[in-house]
Amino acid sequence: MDNNIGLVQNLDQRVRREQLRLLSSHLPVVLPGSLLVAVLFAWGFWNTAGHTVIGAWLAVLVVVIFVRLALSYYFCHQPRSQLNDNLLKQSLLAGSFISGCLWGSAGLLFFDPDNAYGFALLVIVLGGLVAGSLGSHSYYYPNFLLFAIPEFLPLTAKLLLMEDDSYTLIALMMSLFMLLNLYYSKKYANMIEHSIRLQFANDALLQKLQASNRELHEYSYTDPLTGIGNRRQFDMDFEQTWQSASTTKAPVCLILMDVDHFKAYNDAYGHPQGDQVLKKIALVLLQVCEKYKVRGRPMRIGGEEFALLLKGDLELAANTAEVIREAVSNMKADAGVDRVVTASFGVAMAHPAEGETRTALFRAADEALYKAKTAGRNCVIVFAQKASENMAKPA
Repeated sequence: MDNNIGLVQNLDQRVRREQLRLLSSHLPVVLPGSLLVAVLFAWGFWNTAGHTVIGAWLAVLVVVIFVRLALSYYFCHQPRSQLNDNLLKQSLLAGSFISGCLWGSAGLLFFDPDNAYGFALLVIVLGGLVAGSLGSHSYYYPNFLLFAIPEFLPLTAKLLLMEDDSYTLIALMMSLFMLLNLYYSKKYANMIEHSIRLQFANDALLQKLQASNRELHEYSYTDPLTGIGNRRQFDMDFEQTWQSASTTKAPVCLILMDVDHFKAYNDAYGHPQGDQVLKKIALVLLQVCEKYKVRGRPMRIGGEEFALLLKGDLELAANTAEVIREAVSNMKADAGVDRVVTASFGVAMAHPAEGETRTALFRAADEALYKAKTAGRNCVIVFAQKASENMAKPA
């Protein structure tokens, strides 16, 4: 239960952060427009209001706008992981509230009942700012409230106190206009929040799908017992290695390995112990490849049969097979008796660029492995001629 509450709280925090980030990212577009409106507004009242008052009002508003722009630039260039949510929220809300109060003060400072032109300009500009800020300030609903209410309320209240039917009617219409904007701002904010939650949900589903695909790929291409590649992985690597070698004209070597007398070992000590042997052999193969920096990965392609693909000459492949053979023969099976496990190896090489085929290479390595079995096991046999020629000889 507590874990679910924590997940919900974390999601709410991420949604709120995204709302604030979107709000901050739009300020560099909105605030210059607000600055232009302020300059035109001051120009419109320059001859009717005192120059000192209008100049001081404009100067304070310009300072506030540039401070908000600087903060927006700072937060927009902060990495999301280092973003201080509380500081961002407080700066955005404070900036909107101060701006709203400054515009609202204009309704008190510049209202003149005898100046019809000035009154019309006040109503148009203040109403236009509320309507214009509806989209940009509603990413986070409290932000719109803190701007719109102090921006519109002073002039509305002043008109209601005039005790004039015409002004009262205008004040009521302005109040209705404000309520409509508050309503649609809330609707817009809810829509934005819902979209962000859907985006996060889609991102989470995509991550789960990608994780499931990785698990499915690992399951499909990994041998469940030993943890190394299976026959499907071997076939895919064989194809990729062959195509690459055809381009680079490099030879491809194949090492096939088969555990000696494995059926008899299973019959004597049981399949669980046989599984442990296969696991240890896979570990030995991985350790040898890592220690000697072998550019290939071992794979289990059958019950007790393993394979290793290499790019390089035949001597390198034969030496690698010999190192693996010694490492396997030095491995104890831990079956309760001092039983040594051995393996036989067949090694072959082919040149993809010369028209040789993967089938011929596999057949050559398999024939070399058969020769190793019939030669007494626990040895490495190299198919020394071209893979396309059906002959093999001991190393």
